[in-house]
Amino acid sequence: MDPYLEARWSDVHVTLIGFIKEVLQPLLPPGLRARSEERVLLETPEPSPPKSYRSDVSVVDSGPKGRGPGRAPTPTVATVEPYLVEFHEGPEFDRFIQILDTTSGNRVVTAIEVLSPWNKGPGRLNKDYLRKLDDYARGEVSVVEIDLLRYPPRDRLQVGQVDLPLERRAPYLVCVRRAWALDVWEVYPMVLRQPLPRVPIPLRHTDADVGLELQPLIDRVYAAGAHDDIDYSKPIDPPLDKEAAAWVDDLMSKTGKR
Repeated sequence: MDPYLEARWSDVHVTLIGFIKEVLQPLLPPGLRARSEERVLLETPEPSPPKSYRSDVSVVDSGPKGRGPGRAPTPTVATVEPYLVEFHEGPEFDRFIQILDTTSGNRVVTAIEVLSPWNKGPGRLNKDYLRKLDDYARGEVSVVEIDLLRYPPRDRLQVGQVDLPLERRAPYLVCVRRAWALDVWEVYPMVLRQPLPRVPIPLRHTDADVGLELQPLIDRVYAAGAHDDIDYSKPIDPPLDKEAAAWVDDLMSKTGKR
């Protein structure tokens, strides 16, 4: 996992979900279909961090060039009287994958959740996500939770780092809860220095798991999003621990990205 991709999570999230659905489709046994779903969430987490937006056209201040001493900025000229419209932040989007059994009225057998920051952070949307997990349990739906974000921490989810022994803790996790074993989460830690693993996707109780290869999907996301323009000379936010940072520095130097 490239930790720099976390700063571009909106694009990564949307693209990754589409690729997961694509690769799972031919692996599913007869009667099962993978479908991507989306919900609009009207609440925002509290407290909510400042958000930034990218405009279609920007005018940027490149410094003092052209502003000599005593030279005042050119005043804005309005051709019509403006009508002021107050803009409120838009909704969050909850995107996920469901595996449906078309032989049983499109019953949902498995839900795959690729976590976003709002799933893990404080606020209403985190509580909504936990209720969603409870709904899956009541509906006897298996859950695969893919967490490729180092921040926020998982202390507000059903399974966190504190549930793992120190030697198995890792920045990324895949957590699997099977519909027929709702009191057990299978946790697959994923360390920064190794390729992302193949993880199991449970289906119906009578079906064998199918394997989801995560590393090729992230590689495709990187290429599809043209993320080769990442500036690796900038610090990572949130920062890595000292050992991981040294490993990244060495890797970037060897690959000529720094």
